Amino acid sequence: MTLLEFICTFQMHKFNLAERSYPVFNFAGKGVQFQTETLFNLSGQTVQFDPAYSFHKMEPTHMGTGIIKEVVSNMQKGCIDYTILANFAPVKVLHQNNIWTITMAKKHTQLVPLISIHPEMEGNILSHLKQYIALGAKGIKIHPSVQGFLPNDYRLQSVYEYCNEIAFPIVFHCGLTSEVRINNYSDLEMLMPVIDEYQNIPIILGHMAEGKVGDVLWLSKVYRNVYFDTSIAISGLLCIKRVHDDCWRDDNIVIDIINKIGANRIIFGSDYPFGCPIHDIKRFMDMSLINEDKRLILGDNSMRVFNIRTGHKDISDTL
Repeated sequence: MTLLEFICTFQMHKFNLAERSYPVFNFAGKGVQFQTETLFNLSGQTVQFDPAYSFHKMEPTHMGTGIIKEVVSNMQKGCIDYTILANFAPVKVLHQNNIWTITMAKKHTQLVPLISIHPEMEGNILSHLKQYIALGAKGIKIHPSVQGFLPNDYRLQSVYEYCNEIAFPIVFHCGLTSEVRINNYSDLEMLMPVIDEYQNIPIILGHMAEGKVGDVLWLSKVYRNVYFDTSIAISGLLCIKRVHDDCWRDDNIVIDIINKIGANRIIFGSDYPFGCPIHDIKRFMDMSLINEDKRLILGDNSMRVFNIRTGHKDISDTL
């Protein structure tokens, strides 16, 4: 298995709620029927769905491959305009992996690159970061428990200070890793020194802060720079709902959280290949949320936080 196969993503779903057709699902008996069969993305491309192609038949029997070809295929199926590549790698090959991520984003303009860092990287870490940004990196992804370092490692101070200076976003994995405690490096308590010290860094906590409602509520009140990604915690996959205790199975919980903290603090993510963007988008589209909230969560927040510019006219004009 190569590094190409270890890609975790945010998915950004853009659609015109006023004018654009999007899928409306009618659960009838054992099947799912499409009431709308044509989807449009920002580039004007149309994606046709087979009316017999139902989501209950799409429940995966295995994780995705993680290769770019499948990422792009999922985007076409789900009418996803942009995918944020938020991957990382062992420290010995981390620099090469970062360059590869940026290269893939240049080759596929619908992909947005995040890079990763490690206190044991060779060379000057801040110089590396500035190089990545110059090449097009839009943020940093850190998985402290898997990468094996504390988030507030003193060797990362210059990186945090620079990110704080330019408001460069950082995504932190938060909580357990697939229901396994490797160590406590990704626990919220371990992330708090960074969150508290650098309040001009847009910080995205993965998996809705491990799906802990209380933490989401108090963090959103105290720290205006903290955002929450929906992956795993708000999954549309039955298999994830069954296995992960931190998955919010009840849509009413999700809606209540959104109403309390504001949709502008939530960023849609799938954690592909461990999650499925198509199913997760469907779950949000089916929720009793106002269109403005769906628009923010499924696209606008990511565009703003990661400072993404497109070749299209102003996004706000097309939604």
